[in-house]
Amino acid sequence: MLKYKSDYSIGSCEMMFKRMQLKTRLYLTLGGLIFLVFIIGEWSLWQSAQINKRVDNIYTQEVIPLENISHLKGALYRIRDRSLRLIDTIDSVEVAHHKQIIAEQIKRIYEELDNYDNTRLSKEEQRALKQFTTNFQEYLSIIKNKIYPNLLKKSEKELEPILYKEDIFEFRQAREALNELSEYQIQRAKLRHKHSDEIFNKQIIIIQLIIIAIVGFSGFFAKMLMSSIIEPIKQINEVLAKISHEDFSKRIRITSEDELGKMSQMLNNSISMLQTTFYELSVLVNYDKLTNLPNRKMFQEDIENCIDRCQKSEDLFAVMFIDVDNFKNINDTYGHTTGDKLLGIIAKRMKTHIRSGDTLARLGGDEFAILLQNIKNPTVPGNIANKILDAMQKPIYIDQHTIFTSISIGIYVSEYQNDSREKILSYADIAMHAAKNSDKAKYIYFNKKMHEKLESEILLESRLRDAVKNREFKIYFQPIIEPKTEALYGVETLLRWERDGEVVSPVKFIAKLESNGMILDVTYTVIEEVFEMIERREFKNIVSINLSILQFYDENFLVFLKRLLQKYPSINPQKIYFEITESVFAQNNDLIFSTMELIKKLGFKFSLDDFGTGYSSLSYIKDYPINTIKIDKKFVDNLLDDVKSQELLEGIVYLAKTLHLAIIIEGVEDAAILKIVTKHKSVKIQGYYFYKPMPKEEFEGLLD
Repeated sequence: MLKYKSDYSIGSCEMMFKRMQLKTRLYLTLGGLIFLVFIIGEWSLWQSAQINKRVDNIYTQEVIPLENISHLKGALYRIRDRSLRLIDTIDSVEVAHHKQIIAEQIKRIYEELDNYDNTRLSKEEQRALKQFTTNFQEYLSIIKNKIYPNLLKKSEKELEPILYKEDIFEFRQAREALNELSEYQIQRAKLRHKHSDEIFNKQIIIIQLIIIAIVGFSGFFAKMLMSSIIEPIKQINEVLAKISHEDFSKRIRITSEDELGKMSQMLNNSISMLQTTFYELSVLVNYDKLTNLPNRKMFQEDIENCIDRCQKSEDLFAVMFIDVDNFKNINDTYGHTTGDKLLGIIAKRMKTHIRSGDTLARLGGDEFAILLQNIKNPTVPGNIANKILDAMQKPIYIDQHTIFTSISIGIYVSEYQNDSREKILSYADIAMHAAKNSDKAKYIYFNKKMHEKLESEILLESRLRDAVKNREFKIYFQPIIEPKTEALYGVETLLRWERDGEVVSPVKFIAKLESNGMILDVTYTVIEEVFEMIERREFKNIVSINLSILQFYDENFLVFLKRLLQKYPSINPQKIYFEITESVFAQNNDLIFSTMELIKKLGFKFSLDDFGTGYSSLSYIKDYPINTIKIDKKFVDNLLDDVKSQELLEGIVYLAKTLHLAIIIEGVEDAAILKIVTKHKSVKIQGYYFYKPMPKEEFEGLLD
């Protein structure tokens, strides 16, 4: 019955505690803990005061500390020592010195004894102290009355009985009194230590009991506090976890009227609002804000669903990838606002020419895509593409601007049922780029050839990586000839790929090496091998080495060249020509110019290759540090049948002479061409008429 009442009272306390406001619970718990800390603090201060009082009481009863007794003994022994020395002394000065020391020690003993006049002594201590005083005075009386008067008068043998019988007796008695007093002090110290231990142990026990009480009280309040806070928070976390998984069905069920209850009610209202907002956002996330068309995310999901349906029904579908031609120019000319409006108009025009079940989406920027489902044959996408292309022929009027634009379309029809949505979009994208590269404003179907070409390019890239790793690239040299004497003027370094016993033309792999950046490592290898050959063979003629545009963006290239010049000190950089084409000047002219100047400062020179095939060669040779121009084979091939080409060549030679440039004519393959070009005395010849490109070993044999 008693236990039932106790449990009932505890339960009532818990219920009453939970009904309180959260702030009240926290204040109550914190206040209770502060109160307990205050109580134990006050009790500890009281105990400290009691201990101090007891220690003070013990201290006042301490009469002669052991240290002071030690001082008395020391002084007593010094007096004894000096008195023994007196009877051996025959010098009056030394006698006076010993007497002075004895007097000082006597004074110190009396000073020590005077310090205890106001102390309380036990009977045993009083008796021992009195005994010491009596014996000490007797000891001094013998020294002063019997020894001092007879010094230097009587012999040592006459003073010895007094010193070693009467005097030593009193000395020993005084010493024994001090020893007895010391024993009393030691016993008192032991009692005091024992008493202090008893007080300390009692205090430890009491403090432990109070700490246990505090822990128990704190645990009780903490349990009530946790059950009234943690459980609601746990419920809130469960609901929030559901929200993170886009589940808004669960609500918080807390009915208390405290802060947590009010917060739960507010959260439930917010969840309802969030449920509505999330639905609206989920719609916005899948649509493009500018055109209100489905975006890339939703379009990819539609393709995924379409793939699943078509795999079951074997229906055809098509994806059209659309890109606006020259959109960047429109943006740069009329501004981005006009560009955005243009995209909106293009989207509306395209939408009018697709079927109701098809999907038109904006993938981003000026790229659109159309998903055509349930098509009967592959010609359907082409018909729709023609309609869209025709619609784009009409002018577009935006803010008093008349804009003509066109689009390029790539079409993929679902031949390969196992392709992923990413591959399908990439195939349509490849076809779109084929349309853009062919003539723009047209559409092209993705076909097996494009697929094979794509796979071929992927395979080629993989093989090129292996070739770089396995050092399959070989250096070939084509001599450059002085036509009059047919002497060797110099040599051009060329790159060949020897794979499976065949020599692969650079036309098939150089562009790929540049597109993926592998050309950098290959060029480094070529340059170092050429430098090694030059120094080993002591080659003194001109050597031309082809550079990629990527070399000008490579921060390590200059460091590499400096290192090579240190490694091969016999090489004259004035004999090394780096050969570049006009494509180098197509981008970032400031960087190209500054890099060329830095390379020139190292002593190297530059040749401009393919001269006569571009549009701005004259400005390049004027503005950039070019030392040699190489006339392209395409230009040379016209010399036999075209008088104007011959006259133009004459003008180029004159221009080069005026600008102090050397000229190398490439592609000279027969005597007729040679006869025409050798009319000009300053030109050098490179071509099959004299030498084809040859492996390094064969070229070195030519040098022998």
